[in-house]
Amino acid sequence: DAIAISQSKGPSAGGGADGSMLLFPTVEPNFSANNGIDDSVNNLIPFMQTHDTISAGDLIQFAGAVALSNCPGAPQLEFLAGRPNQTIAAIDGLIPEPQDSVDTILDRFADAGNFSPFEVISLLASHSVARADKVDTSIDAAPFDTTPFTFDTQIFLEVLLKGVGFPGSPNNTGEVESPLPLGSGSDTGEMRLQSDFALARDSRTA
Repeated sequence: DAIAISQSKGPSAGGGADGSMLLFPTVEPNFSANNGIDDSVNNLIPFMQTHDTISAGDLIQFAGAVALSNCPGAPQLEFLAGRPNQTIAAIDGLIPEPQDSVDTILDRFADAGNFSPFEVISLLASHSVARADKVDTSIDAAPFDTTPFTFDTQIFLEVLLKGVGFPGSPNNTGEVESPLPLGSGSDTGEMRLQSDFALARDSRTA
């Protein structure tokens, strides 16, 4: 939600952390870069409808702060309210995708809010507690490191390891070989995003 803003395209492109994905649930969740976000949207819409004095943007940011703060190792995040509801949906093409080049990703974040390469990598700490369902649809909830329920720096170590295979099917857009593709029991093996791999090996972001 927050990255859907553009200095070069102007206000009509999107308002950033404005809750537009909740207010326009048949538009933004259908963008390819948002594939899989419909679960969160569908879970939050009933709260938005029940508590109509809270803006959609505030609800999303509050939910994110609470969710992250509940992860072991994560900081307690400050939440500030006051975002107005957006009146238009964001345009497609503002969300970075895992098959994007490092140049494309850095340019997108710079256009969104003058983020430095260091700040972009800092935001990737979110991948420490992230999992993917849609990159490889043959597997569910593939983690990006071996500690997906702990907010830590493990992903920054494991992304440097040599890839040896895939946790599910090969040749998926936005995925490269993982160093730890084998699962255990019902646990899916680790997935590596192409963008994480590239960012870890670029001189500006390594």
